[in-house]
Amino acid sequence: MKKTSIRKKLPKDHVLDDLVRKYIRLISGGYCKRCRKKRYVEAAHMYKRNRKTVRWDLRNVYPLCQDCHREVDNDFIKLTSFLYEVLPKEEIADLERLANMTIKEYPIDRGKIKADLKEKIRILEGK
Repeated sequence: MKKTSIRKKLPKDHVLDDLVRKYIRLISGGYCKRCRKKRYVEAAHMYKRNRKTVRWDLRNVYPLCQDCHREVDNDFIKLTSFLYEVLPKEEIADLERLANMTIKEYPIDRGKIKADLKEKIRILEGK
């Protein structure tokens, strides 16, 4: 007899990434947050995606065109400058604190993140 798991299946990283990307593109209206030009925008993570504690934190992800995304990724001073333009100091400090924690120290609820993102997208799309 096959044993079935009673544990709830958690959303995979790519599912949450897709939802964040969709949400960021919807709220941007196609405008880059840095240069303010209407272009194809990417969901740019200020603290890299390998930092799971802030990977899906919307304070960490911004709509940037490819040029701005590349500039911010390759220049720590430009990245820091951009962060201080879009977030208050306290928020940056909190984001940095969370980014430096492990999942064991700061567990994240992927199911809640997925539900919250789906709801935000539903509202933006007017469904």
